[in-house]
Amino acid sequence: MNKTKIEWTDYTWNPVTGCKRGCPYCYAGRIHNRFNPDIPFNKIVSWDERLEQPLKIKKPSRIFVGSMSDIEYWSKAQMENVLDIICQCPQHIFMFLTKNGRIYCRYIFPKNCWLGITSVNGRYCFKIHRTNEKNVIFLSLEPLLMGLTGYWLNSFVKWLIIGGLTPKPVHKREWVERILKEADRLHIPVFMKSNLKWVGKLRQEYPNYEENYGNKPR
Repeated sequence: MNKTKIEWTDYTWNPVTGCKRGCPYCYAGRIHNRFNPDIPFNKIVSWDERLEQPLKIKKPSRIFVGSMSDIEYWSKAQMENVLDIICQCPQHIFMFLTKNGRIYCRYIFPKNCWLGITSVNGRYCFKIHRTNEKNVIFLSLEPLLMGLTGYWLNSFVKWLIIGGLTPKPVHKREWVERILKEADRLHIPVFMKSNLKWVGKLRQEYPNYEENYGNKPR
């Protein structure tokens, strides 16, 4: 488990790596190919020696689960092993991200799991809310590749991350401004990543977890 430069979390934890989606802008694939060139990134690999790493971190922390993978492609056994460790670490916040929000409906997640959906076009699975009401549901618009119009955001989303394409962002300022306006309409906190190259103050907010879910994140 590693300390990370990802601004909205403290650690990354990768007991499983690999993704079959093949997104052309995937940063995880580039990192994987640099350090593990002999293992294809589209191969889903378990790293059992990493499984118990969160147990060694005593200070309450935010932990991004699977930054080098997408849980959509994990086996049931891989997910259950991870959830078993999470249940032993109630002091931490475990943050998941996937492009397929339907995967969250297959498992029971402890309340210290934040369930995120990555979307580049504002589309996401509404069914996630009905099966995971006790969890923080969040949306990551990274990389932001298009402007979003209409009422695409729902109030069950409790947190919004906005990030640009690296190394060369393609978004327009007005795209971000419209997203901020829509988030403010629904009182949703926003975390703006530095790769937006934003001129002005970056909003880097978090949901009031203690008030709404009864547990401090850190």
